[in-house]
Amino acid sequence: MQRRDPYAKAGSKMSDWVTVNEAVHIMKKQASLDLSDSYIYRYALCNKLHLSIYFQSPIKLRRVSLSKGKIHLIKVDDSLVNRLCFLDTHNFINGNDLIPSTTGEYISPNSPIIDTALIGHEFFEIQRLLAATLHLRRPLSQNCGANYGISVIHDGELFQVFEINSLSDRIKQQITRLPRALAKEINQHIPSCYLTDHCKTGYFPIHHIPQDAFFVLRQAELDKLRGILSKKESTAPSSTRMSFPQSRFFWLACKHNEIISPLINQPYKLVSIFEQWALADGLSDRLSGDTLKAALERGKPHILKG
Repeated sequence: MQRRDPYAKAGSKMSDWVTVNEAVHIMKKQASLDLSDSYIYRYALCNKLHLSIYFQSPIKLRRVSLSKGKIHLIKVDDSLVNRLCFLDTHNFINGNDLIPSTTGEYISPNSPIIDTALIGHEFFEIQRLLAATLHLRRPLSQNCGANYGISVIHDGELFQVFEINSLSDRIKQQITRLPRALAKEINQHIPSCYLTDHCKTGYFPIHHIPQDAFFVLRQAELDKLRGILSKKESTAPSSTRMSFPQSRFFWLACKHNEIISPLINQPYKLVSIFEQWALADGLSDRLSGDTLKAALERGKPHILKG
């Protein structure tokens, strides 16, 4: 039985968004473009692509106050409980008591797909994903600056992402993120009534992308990615590909050379020989084994047996 390709008709029947992995598969399948997840994360960090976030669990949004185009920061209430509940772990430990000023009602977005702003901690989340795809060391959290939460664009305006939680659960969650010794000390200073009252709820900022949320590309951004990659391929130097007559003469030259003829079917071993000859004539060009292999395969005569 022929295996069905789930992305075969991605452009026509899928929703208006795709995951990063799906985008990679579509580019390879439909456009014959070679890329990996890292390309998408790089383009996003360079502001060439705009990623969105698919929030599976319910969230709330509140408009961020701006001052001269910048996020207006205010100091959180001095109480231990407020600092613990509204500050990121590192900000809490380092005594950074500033949080973004938000205003208006807490609203529920109409769609679980929300565009990123890349001016909050979501920027560093993408940096970590890029490092993971490239098998590099992940950015150290303490080097990422202050974490003021996740920012998104909703109806053309900047919003901060919040979750609804009971005060007791929020306190317990935040304490578990602290170093063990500090967590034990903080726990002793939290009044027991806060830890047992599960009825009192509140809106608390989300400082990291939830585990059940993930980055996606809207269809418009997928089309933009296709255009970027197509333009990149069309502007690539054409000199890396020989014409058919050139390839044929190249194959003949290699075939009738006593030194390299035995290696004509092992083009990667020919690279060092050609580079040695180049250096002898004062040339420092670096050669590609893939280019040699492609040229020899293109120039090799194919004799049809009748």
